[in-house]
Amino acid sequence: SRKATASHIATRRGMLVMASTSLPEPNAKLALKVDASNFAIGAVLEQLVNESWQPLGFFSKRLNITQEKYSTYDRELLAIYKAIGYFRHLLEAREFIIYTDHRPLTFAFQQKLEKASPRQINHLDFIAQFSTDIRHLSGAKNVIADALSRIETVQIQLLQKQYH
Repeated sequence: SRKATASHIATRRGMLVMASTSLPEPNAKLALKVDASNFAIGAVLEQLVNESWQPLGFFSKRLNITQEKYSTYDRELLAIYKAIGYFRHLLEAREFIIYTDHRPLTFAFQQKLEKASPRQINHLDFIAQFSTDIRHLSGAKNVIADALSRIETVQIQLLQKQYH
């Protein structure tokens, strides 16, 4: 819809302005907020400074054909895995909370390993080297990561409107 497209564009512009003004604070609390759509994953790394969350960086990646076929759980887990790899230099030796809008992931480290696929075990093993604190954040409060996981949709819609 036009309202969603305008909101997305405003969010992207806001992210660009905010990103240019945030520098890492060594003692600030960190939060990694992730999301996955059917075709892309997105994340934002934020720090808490003066009771306000400030973005440190953004990550977005298109899924390949195989990854697009993953379950929602596996796409969201992949988003965490890839985002930690991307922000590794800022996350090493730091405590941080991982936020996702996919509630089942909050139990990922409590599940029996026999129920996990080899890929899930590999991803969880890597993630656990950095954090095991995964919490639920409703999609309405995870706007930036959600937008980053859907950027291509908006771009495609804008291009289609120009040519129709």
